[in-house]
Amino acid sequence: MLLFVYGTLKQGGKYHCYLDEAELVEERATAKGSLYDTGMGYPAMVLSKDCQVEGEIYDIPDVLWPALDYLEDYSGNPEIDLYDKKKIQVEVDGKAVETLVYLAKDEKLLKKPIPTGNWEVRYSVI
Repeated sequence: MLLFVYGTLKQGGKYHCYLDEAELVEERATAKGSLYDTGMGYPAMVLSKDCQVEGEIYDIPDVLWPALDYLEDYSGNPEIDLYDKKKIQVEVDGKAVETLVYLAKDEKLLKKPIPTGNWEVRYSVI
C-alpha cells in the first residue's frame, strides 16, 4: 500500500530510516490539507480544501506497517491514538493517486501553521 509522508519520514528527515525497505514512488506529491508545527520536532497534518501539503509517496511493504503505526502513535483505537490513518487522494503531475496518510487527531498538536505546506528538515531540530 502507498503512504504519503510529509514530515520526519521524508528524505533527510530524522525518521526516514523507517522507510529503508520501502520504495520511493514519487518525490513530489501534494495533498489537500494544512500542515502544523507541533513544537515537538515533527509536524501534524489535517485535511483542508483550502491548502496543500507537500510530501513524498512510498510503497510500504506489509512488514513495515507495525513500526510505522508505532512511530505515529496509531493503534486503530480512536480513544487513545494521537494520529489516525486514512485513505486520501494526493496529486502527482495532475493525476490523483490513492494513498494512506497519518492525520492529527488531537487539536493540541496544531501549534503553529506552516503556510507553505512544506516541512523542512531544519524544523526537526529540537
